[in-house]
Amino acid sequence: MHGSPLSKYDNRRIWDKYDYRELGIICVPYLDIDFNKVLYLTDTGRRWNSEEISIRDKVHSAYNFQIKNTNQLINLIQENKLPDQIMINTHPQRWNDNIFYWTRELLAQNIKNQIKKIIIKHSSNNL
Repeated sequence: MHGSPLSKYDNRRIWDKYDYRELGIICVPYLDIDFNKVLYLTDTGRRWNSEEISIRDKVHSAYNFQIKNTNQLINLIQENKLPDQIMINTHPQRWNDNIFYWTRELLAQNIKNQIKKIIIKHSSNNL
């Protein structure tokens, strides 16, 4: 839905021109889900609490869980402290048992997160 964070294009904008229902698509989650009723969790930026470094992967929601790590998320699930309806967006390359691939992803994502922080700060200063 959101494409590359460094791209000037937001892939959701395609639906400003086309009607996805006419194409047989029954739902575009980021347009059709009421995130005041559905908790949205994403591992964008290699973290569950990525609002400060997320450029596009954001939703407007009444929920405000500050999940700092996966163990905390697991505990919240086990303790039944999350809403009944949850949408989880994950990036599979981040969940790797191979230390080389895991470390490569860690380093690359940390660099991208710093760049995204700069972009967000620059964008907010120009508003």
